[in-house]
Amino acid sequence: MRLLIAGLALSTLALLAQSPAADVKHLIVPTADDVQMSVSALQIDRGSPYPSIVHLKGSVEVKTRVCVRTGRTNALACNGYTVLRADEADVHEDTGAVDARGNVRLTHEK
Repeated sequence: MRLLIAGLALSTLALLAQSPAADVKHLIVPTADDVQMSVSALQIDRGSPYPSIVHLKGSVEVKTRVCVRTGRTNALACNGYTVLRADEADVHEDTGAVDARGNVRLTHEK
C-alpha cells in the first residue's frame, strides 16, 4: 500500500513538472515611481544594460499595484492590482510603459 501511494505521488509530481505552468518564467521590473511590476511569460528576453526593454512572449501577464500619492508626505496608498494579459508585450524599464499585442485584456483585481 505504501509503495502504491509513493508511486502515485511520484507520477503526480512528474505530470506537474511537465505542465505549461512549470515553464512560465517570472521577473520583477522596478519602475521610475518606485512601484514594481511583476511580469511572467513563457519566454522573457531582457536587454543589457539596465534600463532596457523586456520582451515577453506567450501567456504574458503584467501585474502592477494601483497606487496614488496622498497626504503631506506623499505616502503611497495602494488598492489592488491592474493585471494586463496578452500574447506578447514589451516592458520599457525606464518608463514602465507596456506595449502589448495580441488578445490583450486588462482587469483590476483586489
